[in-house]
Amino acid sequence: MKLDQFEYISNRGEPSEWRIDGCQLGDINLIVGKNATGKSRIVRVIYLLSELLCDGGKLGNRPRKYEWHLLFDKDSEHQTGYFLTIKNGYITQEKLEIGKKIFLQRDKTGEGTIYAKELNKDIRFQTPTTELAVVKRRDTIQHPFLESIYQWASSLRFYEFGTQLGKDTIARIPKKTKLDRSNIDLKNYESVITVFMLGKREIGKKFIDKIIEDMKKVNYYIETIGTQIPSSIDFVELDNQDTLSHFLCIKEKGLRAITEQSEMSQGMFRVLSLLIQINYSLLSSKPSCILIDDIGEGLDFQRSSAIIKLLIEKAKTGLIKLIMTTNDENIMNGVPLEYWSVIERQPGVAKLHNYSNSPEQFEQFKHIGLNNFDFFASEFYLQKPDSEEVID
Repeated sequence: MKLDQFEYISNRGEPSEWRIDGCQLGDINLIVGKNATGKSRIVRVIYLLSELLCDGGKLGNRPRKYEWHLLFDKDSEHQTGYFLTIKNGYITQEKLEIGKKIFLQRDKTGEGTIYAKELNKDIRFQTPTTELAVVKRRDTIQHPFLESIYQWASSLRFYEFGTQLGKDTIARIPKKTKLDRSNIDLKNYESVITVFMLGKREIGKKFIDKIIEDMKKVNYYIETIGTQIPSSIDFVELDNQDTLSHFLCIKEKGLRAITEQSEMSQGMFRVLSLLIQINYSLLSSKPSCILIDDIGEGLDFQRSSAIIKLLIEKAKTGLIKLIMTTNDENIMNGVPLEYWSVIERQPGVAKLHNYSNSPEQFEQFKHIGLNNFDFFASEFYLQKPDSEEVID
């Protein structure tokens, strides 16, 4: 199941109201915009909903007054719409539609109806007003249609490329514990060390070779990758008879010594961490969606261009939906306009312009002969089609 369109509103009716209007997504998406226009916020609210849908369905201390409307597989007979409204910490509306039929709906009391497959009819239910019914009512016999949205949420991955991406963490593994998916948080990108160890055990040489191959495409030439006990005494002292600390380490081409993760440049480790986790997902569980905020942050022009090209190649396989954000001129110039969504920030609203809703502006600009960044800097996407206005 792939997310094709979503709308989002926070704090409706209040001075702090903020919304995303009709965000349409392709298989490959680069969201561009000026600082403070909502690039990061867009990918984070998608990720937040995925967390709610796969974290037991409980609100906890999460959003207080938010609304989502998601549309999946919109061009198929199984088009799926999911609506969720939360006010003052309680769910006031939840609805799941597939095709033209409502399969689940509930109101602010928690009461509602859900389709039961074996009974072939809608049945009544009541769910606590702080819990999502699409999660709490999961039942592969009576309600198998709920599995698709759960799988979408649980396999979605979010990476903040401008962060450490796990560089400042170590993995302390109990000596008697066998790593498997049940004891690793695959959605937490700081789990990169244990994700690597799991991939090595489950997939083996194919996994490691793919990481090395991809690192080479981003101009990082490494010969081996593995884990070892940190050489620093500060980390060794953390170990005891029950646990052992692990670091990532690599052997770079042309160097004799092993390079531990603490000695890698931040740019190299960001790329390594991202490729370990994406390749594990692609080779093991087929992620539904990959979100990357500030892609290329901290990399030089050649490497940022190379990793964008590599990610687009992976997305073109059709296995994933790729959503990236940036405000970097070099990255914009390296990504075809057909993948762009440009944010127009209005008071309280973020509106996206892309090929789906502004095809005339995108096509007209292609014949002008300027670089992609000029499309953004000149706000050409806001001009009327066939305008003769000159771009300064």
